[in-house]
Amino acid sequence: MDKIIQVKEILRKKSKNYNNNFQNIEDFVKKEFNEIKKLKQNSENIIPEISFDKLSNDTHSIEKLIKKRGCVIIRDVFDDNRVLELDKSLENYIINNNYYEHQKKKVGIDNYFSDLKSGKPQIYGLYWSNSQSEIRHSEEMQTVKAFLNNLWIYENDEYKVFDPNRELCYADRVRRREPGDNSLGLSPHCDAGSVERWTDPSYQIIYNNIFSDNFNNYDPFNAKYRDRTIEFESPAVAHVFRTFQGWTALTEQGPKDGTLQLIPIAKAMAYVLTRALLDDVPENELCGSKVGKALSVNETYHSLLLEGLISIPKMYPGDTIWWHPDVIHAVEDIHLGKNYSNVIYVGSTPYCKKNLDYIKKQSKKFLEGKSPPDFAAEDFEVNYKGRVTEKDLSLLAKKQLGLIDWN
Repeated sequence: MDKIIQVKEILRKKSKNYNNNFQNIEDFVKKEFNEIKKLKQNSENIIPEISFDKLSNDTHSIEKLIKKRGCVIIRDVFDDNRVLELDKSLENYIINNNYYEHQKKKVGIDNYFSDLKSGKPQIYGLYWSNSQSEIRHSEEMQTVKAFLNNLWIYENDEYKVFDPNRELCYADRVRRREPGDNSLGLSPHCDAGSVERWTDPSYQIIYNNIFSDNFNNYDPFNAKYRDRTIEFESPAVAHVFRTFQGWTALTEQGPKDGTLQLIPIAKAMAYVLTRALLDDVPENELCGSKVGKALSVNETYHSLLLEGLISIPKMYPGDTIWWHPDVIHAVEDIHLGKNYSNVIYVGSTPYCKKNLDYIKKQSKKFLEGKSPPDFAAEDFEVNYKGRVTEKDLSLLAKKQLGLIDWN
């Protein structure tokens, strides 16, 4: 707690007047929300969209929108029939390996999702199915991630942060949410660190313009020092640098189908960071943020931001959605749709030392069929039939999993 008090004092001193600094950022957020409301009234896309086959064209105009909104939908990345087959294959993998019974025996190991119904979980602790592997290591996904990575400023006068055209594979889980489910609602939050965003020296450099009255010059797509942040040890926090978080839709889903919500403002993190410095927040607190947990965005301190939370539009099998690691997101409380809402989580994790260090640890888990280091050690798949092993991998997949060198 003393650390938080000290850090808040240091960060306040960066500004000539931290109250005025926050007010300027709040005014910016209000202006963005007014713009979003107009788009909604005119039935225009709020989240930028582009089809996969257009990525090779001139994308300058949509790139500007993506950097403004901090998110993008890339449609038709995969053929819908192929994706539906992968969804069925994943279902068979779950049933044939008796996953539901195994999951019941390990309820509570993963505290981050400990409130899920024990009989029918919605987030599955599976990482090494053929369906996940095929999506992650496909040439299509490599093309998408190269496009996303190149939106960032990845070179500066000190060093090259990452290689945008070489990708490493951060293995993540799957969501299979059944109609009527009300167990998976996730309140608005950000991953990849909470308290660290104020206390970590690298994050302080990343956000220096925000704290120093230079908000207009803050660029959320400048990667400098993003690869040098140090996160607290926790199974709820990613220890890699992702240029974008994302998922691939396995089924049709949209508003009220218990799926993703976003606050589509790339610079909204500035509001969260400076809000914590105001005098109405207890000196030893950061608006509810806790070590080892996702960064909370709540009604008490961030009611204005919550006004901008929107549900994503209709997604179809083979579509993908991506959001900047600072973009606030949530999951709808209840699935009111009639069909399963299924996705495979896939983030964009470019080649850099921070990510490679993690991938080397993850590769050992892959070879053993165990859960990756960032996740609870449930280790369901060790003896699963149909689990992907090294002999099943393409050359690209082996590079992305750190089993062979990219060079």
